[in-house]
Amino acid sequence: MPESSDPSPEQQRLLAITRAVAAAEQAETALQDALDAARDAGDPEDPIREALAARGAGARTAVRELVAGLGATYVAAVAGAASKDHVAAWAAPDGPAPAPDAARRLRLAHRVWRQVADSRGDAATRAWFLAANPALAGDSPLVAIKRDRAQAIDAAVDAARSGRGAPDAAS
Repeated sequence: MPESSDPSPEQQRLLAITRAVAAAEQAETALQDALDAARDAGDPEDPIREALAARGAGARTAVRELVAGLGATYVAAVAGAASKDHVAAWAAPDGPAPAPDAARRLRLAHRVWRQVADSRGDAATRAWFLAANPALAGDSPLVAIKRDRAQAIDAAVDAARSGRGAPDAAS
């Protein structure tokens, strides 16, 4: 009988991701069921809207900060949105949430923006986001995020924060 081996660290991480995705899908279904039940029961709409607004507040804040730094057109590009009108809707207080793929890229872009801006400032971070980057095989960080290259982006961020690969604001 062959010996069973423990899962590799990579397999363990993939299993954790799979479990987290399943939990998120269950939570999303439970949320939708609760919203439907509240509406079917005739509960007032204001508390429902407030609960949904709180849920999307983090995404709206991220979108607003990215728009302030990059502009709506570039935020739409990084999210993979068809137009900057989507970005305006996501940033609106009662606007819709971005689709899951767009939300994932926006979270990554916002995390990266904050990490680089904290050490380099907004103007240099904007230049860094839009410039070709050798750590990304010549892609800009914006393009790399749009292509879901999170690991490569993390390495480029490390280089930028340490002063390697980060243009100054005049670049």
